[in-house]
Amino acid sequence: MIRFGLEGSTLERIAEEAGLQRSLVRHYVGNRSELVEQLAERTIKQSNQQWTALEAHLPATGISQPLLDILFDYESSSDISLLFQALLFSAAQDASLKQKLKDWTEHNITAISQLLRRDYPDADAGTLKSVAFGLLSLYFNLDSLSPLELMSDYRLPARQAAEQLLSALKTA
Repeated sequence: MIRFGLEGSTLERIAEEAGLQRSLVRHYVGNRSELVEQLAERTIKQSNQQWTALEAHLPATGISQPLLDILFDYESSSDISLLFQALLFSAAQDASLKQKLKDWTEHNITAISQLLRRDYPDADAGTLKSVAFGLLSLYFNLDSLSPLELMSDYRLPARQAAEQLLSALKTA
C-alpha cells in the first residue's frame, strides 16, 4: 500500500502484487474498506509494539536525551510513518478510521508526556502535553520528508527544535 498509496491500492492491484486472484483476496480480507481497517489495526499494533520496545530501552530517569536520540538520530525512515500518513489522509472520509487514529495520537502524546514527567516532575500537565505533541509532530514531519530525500538535511534542525521544546519544560 505504501507503493501505490491507499487511493491507488485497489483489490486488483493488491491481488496482482500478491500473485493471487482478486476473488481470493476478497474472500480472505474482504472489501477495500475492510482491508484499510485491517491495515490501520495492524499498523497501530505494530506502532504500539515499537513504542513498548523503545520504552524498555530508556533509563528510569534522564530519559529526555535518549528519547531524542531514538526519535531523531535514526538513519532511515520507517514504513510505519508513511503508512500513518496515508491512513491520516484517508481518515477524513472514514469515521471509524478517524477515531482509531485520534485514539492512537492521544495515546502517544500521553505516553511521551508520562516519560517526560520523569525528567520534569514539576512541569504542569498542559506544558508537558504541548511538548509531547511537538516532539511527535517533529518526528512525523521529519519522516514525511523521506520520499523527498530530505531527511538527512533536516534531521539536525528537527533535533534542535526538539531541544528547544524540552527547554520549555525547564522553565515551566
